[in-house]
Amino acid sequence: MSGISFEYFPGRSEKASNQLAETVKLLAQFQPDFQSVTYGAGGSDRNGTLDAVRRFQTETGVRTASHLTFTGSSQDDIRSFADELWNAEIRQIVALRGDPRDGSDNLPFEDTPAFVAALKECHPFEIAVACYPEIHPKAKSSEADIEVLKAKQDAGASLAITQFFFDNSVFYEFVERARAADITIPIVPGILPIYNFAKVCEMAEQCKTHIPDHVHKAFSDETMGSSAIEVASELLKAQVHDLACAGFEAIHIYTLNKVELAKLAAETFNSAKELHQQNKRKVA
Repeated sequence: MSGISFEYFPGRSEKASNQLAETVKLLAQFQPDFQSVTYGAGGSDRNGTLDAVRRFQTETGVRTASHLTFTGSSQDDIRSFADELWNAEIRQIVALRGDPRDGSDNLPFEDTPAFVAALKECHPFEIAVACYPEIHPKAKSSEADIEVLKAKQDAGASLAITQFFFDNSVFYEFVERARAADITIPIVPGILPIYNFAKVCEMAEQCKTHIPDHVHKAFSDETMGSSAIEVASELLKAQVHDLACAGFEAIHIYTLNKVELAKLAAETFNSAKELHQQNKRKVA
């Protein structure tokens, strides 16, 4: 197991799809544990997702997971898509509530745990779910958020992937609280490379992710000789190095369909993990 996984979204044009296929091919050299493809609100990218997961799994030989959301869809549509995935030999799903499409808030399942249970009834998929170190924006409390994650686990989820974060201490505290609540499934930190800091700030505001002062300062100091990509690279390396040295065995990289920073994150994490393991052997 490499401890690396990558996330992609379907290309929205032939050119974008071909560029994405090249990105997937290049990152497959890291022999990721799996790669995932997102699914649009209300199933808006359903065909693109199905085509992509089929293609990527066939062409790279890497286990490929499909995202699947339930908001704005019917139970019949979801079960039909689950059948298509299973028939295409896709054995892993990233199960999410999803955002409403065109103002529709149709909810065919009471909550994500019920959705996970329904997918497990369709086929024996491996189910990954989302979790939130800084609390889901709609959660009543951090305790309630942890309870939902526990319910997802109890419904059949075997892996949790976090929302992106930039303060590792927040993630470490979250994992401690989850373990104290008898959540035993792997909790994999989700890592977001910063290609466009302004857009990342917008995303962070939407999902209530805190961007530490040192990150703001790093980008404000770009004019002192470092380009934005150099700043992003140093921040990314520091974050994944710290995670590896803290003993975490895996990271999930939100690639944004780009190679450069995803490759850097994977290389840095693997190197730091090997160094951490060597140090542990010396101590033993």
